Amino acid sequence: MDTVNESDLQMLFAESLANDNVFMVATTVDTGFEWQAVDECKKKLDKNVMIVKGRGKIFLNANWNQFKQVQEMRSIDNIFIVADVRKFKFSESDKEADLQLFKDSVLSSMKLEKTLNAWKRVTDFQGKVYPTIAEYSVAEKDRKLTNTNTTIATCRGRKRGQDPAEAKENEILRYRVTCERSGKHSFESADVARAIGGELQDKYCWLVDLSSYHLEILCKLTNEELVTYFRVTHVSKHRRNITFFGPTTLRATICYNLLQLANPNLGDIIIDPMCGGGSIPIEAALVYSQSYIIGGDNHPKAVDRTKSNIDASASNCKIDLVHWSVSQLPLKNSYIDIVVSDLPFGRRSGRMIDNRILYKQFLIELGRILKISTGRAVLLTYDKRSFNMALQTAGDLFWVTKMLGVNIGGLQAAVYVLKRTEVLYEQYKPKAGKHRKFKNS
Repeated sequence: MDTVNESDLQMLFAESLANDNVFMVATTVDTGFEWQAVDECKKKLDKNVMIVKGRGKIFLNANWNQFKQVQEMRSIDNIFIVADVRKFKFSESDKEADLQLFKDSVLSSMKLEKTLNAWKRVTDFQGKVYPTIAEYSVAEKDRKLTNTNTTIATCRGRKRGQDPAEAKENEILRYRVTCERSGKHSFESADVARAIGGELQDKYCWLVDLSSYHLEILCKLTNEELVTYFRVTHVSKHRRNITFFGPTTLRATICYNLLQLANPNLGDIIIDPMCGGGSIPIEAALVYSQSYIIGGDNHPKAVDRTKSNIDASASNCKIDLVHWSVSQLPLKNSYIDIVVSDLPFGRRSGRMIDNRILYKQFLIELGRILKISTGRAVLLTYDKRSFNMALQTAGDLFWVTKMLGVNIGGLQAAVYVLKRTEVLYEQYKPKAGKHRKFKNS
């Protein structure tokens, strides 16, 4: 489903409240890959774990001893602990009265201590979560005396405040509240953030800091339901593996989800013929160490960039790197098990008019090198029109087992999962007809 059923979230949160050792966790995932995150979660935690899937998110209840497995998930970008889920009855006309509902809920009914203690343990925050009024007054006075220019210079480049693990024992928790809102209301998102943030300061004596905060509290208001999250990940999990970036470097989390769609087996030969900076081969080598990984590109700078990233992030992994042309790959017929690749989109890389030729040549070449009957390809592209034209030409070489609509950096893209048919490459003849083969996966 594209939207989360409100009652599902409330039921999940109610279950977490019933056990002091259970917490409701929310994770973000690139839109379109939610089921890959669900599958990984069931594999790493428990196949029977209850999961609520939303657009770009999954929610679950985890025991404290399962937090490590959640943090080790490779399909997700960010992790939050859900602190509160509740519904309001707004007047939709009286702004002050509606905002007072948020203030009253923080003051009297939001029980955040359990989530705060869990956040402190997960992030290794060593500062003061429950300071006294006297400690707050001293800290606020000291901050006002601090040189503003020094503070700005220290925080420059930090998109998500200060790493909580770097806090000192005598530091008072610094926080900010942000709000995302959808639906018709008498107030704006900033009004909600101010109302809730002000009450939290009065209740816990924290320091408001919009740039070098330790704790980000995200309030997601959908119609009448408010979900309050505490961010756990200081840096998104997609920022791994790559040190030397190219113009279209693919997120590591997307690479993992593409590889999952290919369903690699022990000993499979996995290649990325258009590896760019090496995101896919590096992620494949780190996750599927018993597979044979090959990366290649036709641009010498891309090959050099991939080598630099391999040396920086996967020096102990076995990855063969080749400078080649995707229309004439130096590989034997029916030799490769899996091809996973991010094709040139025609927006940030390449041109669509070139894609119409390139995609056809590429698919035909994949039909030659992929193993008969078992070979599969997972291909990401924005240029669906050129890809569909290439599929028409490729004719009997592939079944389309799955097609996903995904969002890549704000662009609507598609992932095609193909399986090699039993047709011999030597017997293949390009087709001009307007048809594609689909097969249930």
